[in-house]
Amino acid sequence: MEHGARLSALRITTAVEAAARDRAVINGGVPSFDLMVQAGSAAAAFLLRELGDRLAHGVCLLAGSGNNGGDAYVMAAQLARQGVTVRVHARMPPRTPDAHRAAQLAAPYLVHGLPTGHEQIVVDGLLGTGHRGALRDGLWADCARLSLARDRGATIVALDVPSGLDATTGEIADGSAAAHVTVSFGTIKRGALLQRAHVGRVVLLDIGLGAGADRPGETDDGAWRWADLVGAGALLQQVAAADAWSAHKGTRGRVALAGGDEGMAGAIALAARAALQAGAGLVHAVVANESVAAVQAQVPQALAHRWPEAAGGRHADADADADANANGSAAAVAPRVDALAVGPGLGRNPRSATVLQRLLDQYRGLPLLLDADALWHAAEAAAALGTDTASLLQHWTRDARAVVCTPHPGEFGRLLGTHLPPAWSERAALLQQFATRAQCTVLLKGTPTLVAPPDGAPLWVVPHGTPLLATGGSGDCLSGIVAALLAQGASGEAAAVLGATVHGRAAEQVHGAARATARGTTLDDVLAATRSVWGALAAPPPLPPAVLAELPAV
Repeated sequence: MEHGARLSALRITTAVEAAARDRAVINGGVPSFDLMVQAGSAAAAFLLRELGDRLAHGVCLLAGSGNNGGDAYVMAAQLARQGVTVRVHARMPPRTPDAHRAAQLAAPYLVHGLPTGHEQIVVDGLLGTGHRGALRDGLWADCARLSLARDRGATIVALDVPSGLDATTGEIADGSAAAHVTVSFGTIKRGALLQRAHVGRVVLLDIGLGAGADRPGETDDGAWRWADLVGAGALLQQVAAADAWSAHKGTRGRVALAGGDEGMAGAIALAARAALQAGAGLVHAVVANESVAAVQAQVPQALAHRWPEAAGGRHADADADADANANGSAAAVAPRVDALAVGPGLGRNPRSATVLQRLLDQYRGLPLLLDADALWHAAEAAAALGTDTASLLQHWTRDARAVVCTPHPGEFGRLLGTHLPPAWSERAALLQQFATRAQCTVLLKGTPTLVAPPDGAPLWVVPHGTPLLATGGSGDCLSGIVAALLAQGASGEAAAVLGATVHGRAAEQVHGAARATARGTTLDDVLAATRSVWGALAAPPPLPPAVLAELPAV
């Protein structure tokens, strides 16, 4: 792949999926040793560029007997050619043909021996993606050397995954040493994404897989998709009309946000602010009568309306709504909008259940987001009718142009009628099945966030976020962002992925500025940070040669 030629969605792979991509490229005529040389060379270039100030005391590389060790030998040779003092410790000789060849070619440049304790960079090239289970005695001792070096202040750089981390499940073997930086080859491994604290900063390097990194052949193997800055920027094109120089509040999207029962006006206020920050042209807050004044006071840009008291009244003229709002009264008719979001602060009582049904009827056919209490009511209704929630949602929303549901794990377990399994493979399968049966996009909030489209296509993963988002109101902000995108014409899938990406990246930005603490910051800071995130999506900054994407340390 030429540098700068980017895929619309990078892939997060299991060990099997990663191996399938390597095998497909090799079967297509690329020698496997060429992939190893590219991997080791790209990793060496990263060290020279990013950690050059720590190279004065040399580098020690711990090399295993497999191909991960072969990558380390190539890396060591390339560093030595640049004048870096290099030591290599290999407990066992290479056992694969490519690793043996790499060791032979690197031999003239290498000094063998254990870490001296003076190196400020130690590279973990012991075990790759094929490892499963516990560390054997010798490997446990080598990982202990990595941990000792880390304790002494050395930067630990892992090749593909830290040794002892299961590349598929994320299980961490006893004795595995955490890395400060993990350089991932070709694709990011699922286990690394599930154990961000253990892998540190993740740098995805191009090793020459080209289009094979997207899928291993004619058919897709289901590897998770990740919209990095470039991929998310491509999705952003779906709502480009909202950014046109001639846009007006109508073309920028009219959003109705419904919820805000008595005492819960803040949920809709946060969602409304987030929708406006996301570029919505007009926001209508549909809340309980007791919450109208509070919403207008907190978000004066939004138009406030009482909950509908009776069925009917579809899409009243927006100017009439504005006049009613300006005169100090809360219009009870349904405003004309381009998308509806229901749930933040809706409440869990018979009145709010009735309001939900009336809103679904009034806005039938429009793009729809269901969150929080709306999902609770769906599960309650399904149980009362003796059916499953996916079938009920499919019936409720059958006429909608796009539907997005945004549960957190507890809410999703309620939709399923069972607790979520701890294994991510099982959790992902349940999510995909539910989205297909409900015929809606399901955004499962968490670390990471997963998005399942309704057509059974591979899941999207959004690996962004920090403890800043683990606070009341965070989901309301996400609902506002996604609803604004739906109103601007994005598909449910694109709106969910983009919304979660912006939400998470903004939190990462604030978290980094606050020196990795959630204290002293609020959701106000996150919403303010979305401005620069939208800018980065519209014009992604260039990446260094051979770097495909990065994730910050958490």
